[in-house]
Amino acid sequence: MTLAVPGLERKKHENPFNYTESQLSEKDLALKKLKDYYPTVPTFYAELVYDLCVNTEQEKLEEIMKKIDSEPTKHTIPDVLISNNLSIVNKSESLEYRSEIKD
Repeated sequence: MTLAVPGLERKKHENPFNYTESQLSEKDLALKKLKDYYPTVPTFYAELVYDLCVNTEQEKLEEIMKKIDSEPTKHTIPDVLISNNLSIVNKSESLEYRSEIKD
């Protein structure tokens, strides 16, 4: 039940891709499934991926995927974050690094 207050309008969700009501319900269902599969991904990024996949031609998506697979990234992980158990440590203090030095 929604409460209508005279003089105040309810905020309407933006729909820049002009989805129909059925498309919006499909999007909601897909986002819920994505949240189940990837609970740490923020909703904003999940929506970006959904909109990209739905509104981009298949050939363009394949081109993007090939580019991701073939070209190295310009971003690197700092030495401070490298660890086997994913905790923040200094690389020189890790056991793996110490064993490399001994060899």
